[in-house]
Amino acid sequence: MSQQVAEYSAEQIDNANKVALTMEAMIRRLSYDESFATHLANNPREALDSSGMLMEKEAVEVLMATDPERFDKLCEALFDLVDSDFLHMMTNPSCG
Repeated sequence: MSQQVAEYSAEQIDNANKVALTMEAMIRRLSYDESFATHLANNPREALDSSGMLMEKEAVEVLMATDPERFDKLCEALFDLVDSDFLHMMTNPSCG
């Protein structure tokens, strides 16, 4: 892992950690906030933006590369609560 971490800047590592924290917060919120869960299912980008939760593609990729175990655990927990295509939708450019 340390070799992979060395490939990224401190800012990239920090952004990856922020994505992990965002995913953790999203998982917690989905467990109690039905309105947020519905909004997230219907319009994920808007739901996250209005909640101040950022999911930048590069940061997700750095998290996957530098801390794959944490990423996998977060995905398992998240995918129990949302569609498994959720991260893919959030990290691809919007057409609209």
